[in-house]
Amino acid sequence: MCGNSRNWAIKGVRSAIANSCSKLCSALLLGGGILCAILTSTSLQAETIEVLTYEESPFAVKVGKTHHGLLVDMLKEMFSRTSLDYNLRFIPLKRAIITTERTPGYCVLPVARSQEREAHFRWISPVLVSRYGLFSRSNQTIPLTSLSDAKSYKIGSFLGSGIGEYLIDLGYDVELASVSAQNLRKLKRARIDLWAAELVSAQEQMQKQAINFGVPELIFYTSLRAMACNKEIPRDQTLALENALKSMYRDGYMSRLYLEYGVKI
Repeated sequence: MCGNSRNWAIKGVRSAIANSCSKLCSALLLGGGILCAILTSTSLQAETIEVLTYEESPFAVKVGKTHHGLLVDMLKEMFSRTSLDYNLRFIPLKRAIITTERTPGYCVLPVARSQEREAHFRWISPVLVSRYGLFSRSNQTIPLTSLSDAKSYKIGSFLGSGIGEYLIDLGYDVELASVSAQNLRKLKRARIDLWAAELVSAQEQMQKQAINFGVPELIFYTSLRAMACNKEIPRDQTLALENALKSMYRDGYMSRLYLEYGVKI
C-alpha cells in the first residue's frame, strides 16, 4: 500500500506540474499574441508615406507652409480614398528621386517613366499627362519642323527631368539647371538657344516672371508622368493607391480637376 500510495503521489505531483506548465505556456502565448497584435496595430496606425515633390506651377506650389496646385489636390483626393496617411515635402527633383530610391516608405512625383528608371521603383500611374515643347527667345525665331532640326542648338532643361534625360540619350546638347524656372533667365540672356519645357508649366512660369517667349517652336513629346515609390513599399499600399487613382479617372474627378487648372486630358 505504501508503494502504491507513493506512486499515486508522484503521479499527482507530475500531473500538477504538467498542468501548471501548460497554463503558463498558454498564458505566455496569449500574452505574446496580444502584444504582437498591439504592436502590429500601432505600427500600421503610425505608418505614414513620405511623398516628395518639387515646385512646378500650376502642378505643385509651396507658399510658406501651405501647398497648392493640381498635383497637391490630386494627392489629397487619392489618399482620401484609401486608409493611408501621407506627408508632403518639397525638395529638388533629382534629390527627391535619389532619396526615394534609397529610403523605404518614400514616394516622389511627378516622374517621367523610362526604361532606365522602371526597375528601380514601384509605380502609380498616370498622375499627370504632359506635353513638351521647345521655346526660343522672343527676338529670335528658330524654325523647327522636327526634333532633329534642334540638333545643333543648346537646349535647357533641369536636373531629374525625364525630358532632359530623353534628349541627352538622343545625343542633344542639353544644359541642366537645378530647377526649371532658371531656364527662363538663361534663355533670355542667350545662355541657351532653346528651352525644353512642359507646356502648361512653361506658360505659368513665363507669366510669373513676366518673360514671354510666346508659343513653342515645336511640340515634340507627350508623356505620362507617374508617382514612383521605393521598391520596399508593401504591395497592398500601392494597390490601394492604384485603385484610388483608377476610380478618380472613372468617375470624372481627374477631368474636372484638370479643367480647374486650365488643362485638358
